[in-house]
Amino acid sequence: MRLSLSLLFATAIASAFTAVHAQEEPAECAIVEAVTDFDLEAYASAPWFVHQLAENAYSPVENNFCMTAEYEIKENPSFFGYTVTVNNVAQNALGRTVGGELCAYQTEAEDVGKLAVAPCFLPKFLSGDYWVIAYEESDEEAGTDGYALISGGQPTIPAPEGEEGCRTGDGTNQSGLWIFSRNPERSEDLIETVRAIAVDKGFDVSVLNNVDQTSCDECEDSLETFTNFWGREKDCAWVGEKWTRFRCLSHRDECPVTCGECD
Repeated sequence: MRLSLSLLFATAIASAFTAVHAQEEPAECAIVEAVTDFDLEAYASAPWFVHQLAENAYSPVENNFCMTAEYEIKENPSFFGYTVTVNNVAQNALGRTVGGELCAYQTEAEDVGKLAVAPCFLPKFLSGDYWVIAYEESDEEAGTDGYALISGGQPTIPAPEGEEGCRTGDGTNQSGLWIFSRNPERSEDLIETVRAIAVDKGFDVSVLNNVDQTSCDECEDSLETFTNFWGREKDCAWVGEKWTRFRCLSHRDECPVTCGECD
């Protein structure tokens, strides 16, 4: 996603200094394990479509539209030793595309689904956990879609009263929970299957929000007015009238067509 690099840089550094404490799992939280017999090449062989996820610093609920994740194994490790290119893309309700390129590497043996992810310009010690907790590829004969359950590391925060399980944080590192499918078309049966796996593993699934994977080719400016920096009501015609680049810094979410933010 076209993420704010300054936000990622600041939060990643802050997370690095707290990550050690985050690994100290409280007694209430079950220890979760990543999949074994993991085949990274197969996992990266086709796009993943996100159907549910927990909100965190770089995935606000406002962008829970047309969210995809693609992975490509690098021919050679990067300067910092990353071996996988990650391309995350999402949209807001108007169709403005957000996202960008990240980098990843496997943190344990090649057949264990434990990776870490960060902006490519950051060293590996500032990366955050990306654990593949459950993973199955599509089976054409059985008519089933591939799925993956991803966690931003070990959940360490007990669910609030009335809920069960544990969750990760909601910052940049050591955060997040995702349900992926190989199919952009939503399958409630598949989602419920993966949610049940997450519950069985000890996750609090109440944090999961839906992603809308429909109308992904549409992009439009808002027809409603909005308040500019000076507190005045304006619209997208005003944004495109003059000083468009400057005005788009504040209003590209409302005016993706005018601001050239449609993919």
